Amino acid sequence: MSQHKLMESVTQSGCAVRRHQAGFSMIELMVSITLGLLIMTAVLTLYLNMSRNNAELAKMNWQIENGRFTIQILQQELWHAGFWGTYNAPSLLYASPPATIPDPCAAFSSWDATYITLMYATPVQGYMPGSLPSCITNPQPDSDVLVVRHAATCVVGDADCEAYNQDKLYLQNQGCVNTGHANYVASAAGNPVLGTPGTTVYQKNCTTPADKRKLITSILYVRNYANTAGDGIPTLVRADLDLSGGDVIMQSAQALVDGVQSLKLEYGRDIDDDGSPDVFENCASCTAIDWGNVMAVRVHVLARNRETSLGYTDSKTYTLGPTVLGPFNDGFKRHVYSSYIRLVNPSGRRDKTGVTP
Repeated sequence: MSQHKLMESVTQSGCAVRRHQAGFSMIELMVSITLGLLIMTAVLTLYLNMSRNNAELAKMNWQIENGRFTIQILQQELWHAGFWGTYNAPSLLYASPPATIPDPCAAFSSWDATYITLMYATPVQGYMPGSLPSCITNPQPDSDVLVVRHAATCVVGDADCEAYNQDKLYLQNQGCVNTGHANYVASAAGNPVLGTPGTTVYQKNCTTPADKRKLITSILYVRNYANTAGDGIPTLVRADLDLSGGDVIMQSAQALVDGVQSLKLEYGRDIDDDGSPDVFENCASCTAIDWGNVMAVRVHVLARNRETSLGYTDSKTYTLGPTVLGPFNDGFKRHVYSSYIRLVNPSGRRDKTGVTP
């Protein structure tokens, strides 16, 4: 019997016979690989889209947070504007209206009684591009500058207040005798400009020394960089009048909020002496008397993402009060935030006649 017939016989009898498995054909392999690649491509595309969407969402959240935080900072500053502690004779400011606008960059060594009178009468003032004070460095184009003056809300000696330093600038209100400017004594290095050096300033009981409150002058503006000059991230900064090199001068600006591209301000002036704003304007041509009549501020902030968005071109225009900015035609997304802020201290001190009783 031949070998072939023998194997058939064995198979028919039920015994196992080893056979070779054919496997996948080339076409089947190519189809499998193609399907696998399609699935991997779909998964990768989904992952990239989710990552891109999450990145854009993070940018948007960051922008919203910074825009609102900027408004909050400006609100806090303006709410304190014109706070001078126990304000005993505000009618003095109306009896002698200010004739000139005080320079916020002036060092304390150059102050005199006239300057301090102007300072009290001008708790808020602003500057537009092209006419900025000398101590403003690296300003962002098309952005305004805000100056705010007030006394600290805490009294020297309180647990949560800055420790006293006789070389810094403080305010004491004379409550014992109302003798004109003696009610408002600014002192540094133990030598007050207003009042008699070495003379104790008392409260109304003429026995207890008057409280000392740090005198604050802050300049807020947008700088054209955040941390390093040329980094291209516009940033809201603040410079404060404080001790440096033995004199009280305007300090270098400190970064507050990055991604703020422009700050635009409208000032509400009271023209009928009732404490309410009647006219809003950018105050480009405001006089010293006009600044003394500012009772409210409309704040407009243009916030910008820190990074560009892939495939996006900003072709929009943005309205910040009377100013329109853009289109910028770049890859940054932007948004405008606005707020109306009442100056509670100057407006609250006025009655219908313009003089506080």
